[in-house]
Amino acid sequence: MEMSIRGRQLDLTDFFKNYVQRRLGFAMSKFDSRIRGVEVVVCDVNGPRGGVDKACAITATVRPIGRVFARAVAIDSYAAVDSAVSRLRTVLVRRLQHRREPRRRDTRAVLRMKYAA
Repeated sequence: MEMSIRGRQLDLTDFFKNYVQRRLGFAMSKFDSRIRGVEVVVCDVNGPRGGVDKACAITATVRPIGRVFARAVAIDSYAAVDSAVSRLRTVLVRRLQHRREPRRRDTRAVLRMKYAA
């Protein structure tokens, strides 16, 4: 899995980058064969004005479904990464499960056709 970690208006330390890689590795290990690449962008919402808002946006390219996106805002960068990774995993599970489930037929339409004749 190819991974890109960038910071906007933030200097990311090697420790933080390793944390993001580990967190994504643990959460996405189930989908490792399907994920082609992941792009993580961590930014300071308030910019140079200061403040406590940090945002994390994660875009993953998944083989059968295309791009999947998750974003979270939190007090610090670590919490934002944790929330975004959790949301990304939830979205992946839903989308992949949705692809596996067969479409259900509308039983009302079938009953109408049956009794109309």
